[in-house]
Amino acid sequence: MSSVFYQLINPPIRALLRSPCHWLMSSNTLLLEFTGRKSGRALATPISYFLDGQTAHCFTKKSFNWWRNLTTGRKVRLTVRGQVWESTPLVEHNDRELMADKLDAFLRASPRDAGPSGVSMDRDGVPNPEDIRRAVQEMVYLQFPLAATQEAGHG
Repeated sequence: MSSVFYQLINPPIRALLRSPCHWLMSSNTLLLEFTGRKSGRALATPISYFLDGQTAHCFTKKSFNWWRNLTTGRKVRLTVRGQVWESTPLVEHNDRELMADKLDAFLRASPRDAGPSGVSMDRDGVPNPEDIRRAVQEMVYLQFPLAATQEAGHG
């Protein structure tokens, strides 16, 4: 999808994820807030995720350069299911084997992201392994361990 599409759709999604009505999207979309590494500006983007224990797993395309802001080692804020967490992101874009394994799990948990990821799914919800190997070449894997303490949010 084009960056113009995201520029139009992201502001209302950000507002929704910060609101008491977050439940309409928050089962598979979180709000990621971070500081621009060059601009110093506060930035926020909604992103699909799946939760595995106390870790949120996300993917984005390399061409969406915003992910580079997460490589500084600075903490970010995540709003996950109405709760605000702090996390130090782990960013991976080289380990194709790890990324393929995580993308497979991600798409099984969030099959709506298969199409935008360029991955076909079979009738049983299993992602095509060849598509996954191809897709991870153009993707970045983001892992967000959720801190033990959380701020009050919109539950």
